[in-house]
Amino acid sequence: MNQDSTDLELHIQYTIRDDDITIISCKGYGTAVTLPAYIKGYPVKKIGAYAFSDPARAFQIFKGRTEILEERITGFKVPGSKKEYIYGQRLQEITLPAGLEVIDGYAFYNCKELKKINMSGGRIRIENGAFMNCEKLVSINVKAKPDDITGVRGILTELTSELCITFTDKEEKGVFIFPEYYEESIENISARVFQYQLHGAGYRYRQCFDQGKLNITEYDMVFQLEEIQTIHETALNIAFLRLKYPYKLQESIKELYLGYISKHIEKAVKFMIHQDNTNGLILLTGLGIMSEKIYTETLEEAVRTGHKECAGILLKERLHHYPPREKKFEL
Repeated sequence: MNQDSTDLELHIQYTIRDDDITIISCKGYGTAVTLPAYIKGYPVKKIGAYAFSDPARAFQIFKGRTEILEERITGFKVPGSKKEYIYGQRLQEITLPAGLEVIDGYAFYNCKELKKINMSGGRIRIENGAFMNCEKLVSINVKAKPDDITGVRGILTELTSELCITFTDKEEKGVFIFPEYYEESIENISARVFQYQLHGAGYRYRQCFDQGKLNITEYDMVFQLEEIQTIHETALNIAFLRLKYPYKLQESIKELYLGYISKHIEKAVKFMIHQDNTNGLILLTGLGIMSEKIYTETLEEAVRTGHKECAGILLKERLHHYPPREKKFEL
């Protein structure tokens, strides 16, 4: 082991009030943080304001008002490196503690490299600006059923970009895409006012919650809107994931998703090829809706783009559904 190696450590600064812990900041190595559910036997209930966006400012909020404590979590050795605050663009993944109740304002503000959040079920109050400017956040994994109470709705209201939410509870799983949307302000010169217009179905999808629970029926019904069906890649992904993980999927809605994929089957297959999604490709070919021509064209696409496994699947399925015709010779 290199003499310059050092213990992998995470130093958590926190405060205790009414037997509950508020996280003030974290210092350590790496780009991912897993926050414990308990420290010294006290439950972690809150992530303080600016905790992962501006540690110096976070300290100022609590300095002189309460005792600031520190918990050290040690692990294996890593090559020597400077221990720094894990915040802003250093943070790429965060695992929130089970039992967390509040994420205070601007806690993750400007964490522009944050890509993934892992969290448990239960209501979480997300204060204003908590995830503002988290531009690369694309994935939230939740240990709960899709229609359990969670803090997902609060995070979604902070972001207008597309997000994939995966709910997992024992053997049940649901994966839901929330598309992007944007707001446009148009000046009405004669009335001297600005009118605001929303573009994209993402806003409608974000309204499909009731008291912190995802209303799955409402979510699925949004797919009927023309504005989502014209965004082919996103719409295909929504339909595919609902068919692959059909948690409480109604038969009528299942037909809607199948109808959309059937209408755009060639685009859907090419989408799976470019993602190198072999499981998705197997699901699509198993629907039995691909013509021989589509098999031929998508097989050529897979070969041309170097996706060998996808090409193998398409070749096998084409031979299964459209076996070579026997040549007949007349004497």
